[in-house]
Amino acid sequence: MITKAIPALWRALIQRVVAEYRAALGHDLLGIALFGSVARGEAGPESDLDLYVVTRSRVSALFDPRLDGVRGIRQSREYQELVQRGYRPEPMPILHTEEELAAHPWILLDVSHHGIILYDPEGVLARELEAVRRRLAELGSKRLELPDGSWYWDLKPDWRPGDVIAL
Repeated sequence: MITKAIPALWRALIQRVVAEYRAALGHDLLGIALFGSVARGEAGPESDLDLYVVTRSRVSALFDPRLDGVRGIRQSREYQELVQRGYRPEPMPILHTEEELAAHPWILLDVSHHGIILYDPEGVLARELEAVRRRLAELGSKRLELPDGSWYWDLKPDWRPGDVIAL
């Protein structure tokens, strides 16, 4: 599911990457979300392709032979078109199992804020991202942006010593 929110320049590569993950992992693939500068519509020449990938079993982005097609994406027409326009569109996946997703790792702060779900046939990713959003609302969390474009999270503005913050 590629939405209009994704910059047109990046859509073909993103579709290709999702197709490669689906072909490589089959039933083991539960979900893929795009986050980072491309998802925010702020991609520049140094931007990479930040992906949050959820699988049933542990998958190594570097060593799993099933991902050879994904690792070979640099030779694709879609990748090379972006390179010719001055971009470095390297896919940078964070791979987590369904159990790791359910533990709400800190990366879900950004994925839940501006991520775009690209593939989620069972709704696993959508459910967990919504759970994180609800928890952030309960805590009164705020994403604060600085003038230079960087940001940080104030997870619990009324935090007191001894408070434990869990997503």
